Amino acid sequence: MKTTINSLGVVLATLGAFLVWYFIAQLNFADKEAYLKGEGKLTVPSPTPEDIKKLKREIFFSKVGLVLILVGGSLQIISNYLSDNA
Repeated sequence: MKTTINSLGVVLATLGAFLVWYFIAQLNFADKEAYLKGEGKLTVPSPTPEDIKKLKREIFFSKVGLVLILVGGSLQIISNYLSDNA
């Protein structure tokens, strides 16, 4: 049981880290190919209703990711204090 809880914690924390990375750590306002060549310019257009909806979704999933990281880390810590027989 101890190993199962620890493994579940690792899986949740990893999934949470992926969600945070995927939905927040992206460069959203640049032509990525030109930017990577050093030719691009960063422009911030006026948001459309679709852009606002997308950003709210990204923020929601990044918060879910943070919660998963916290829950996963907590499960890993808790598993350290369980007896080997549990």
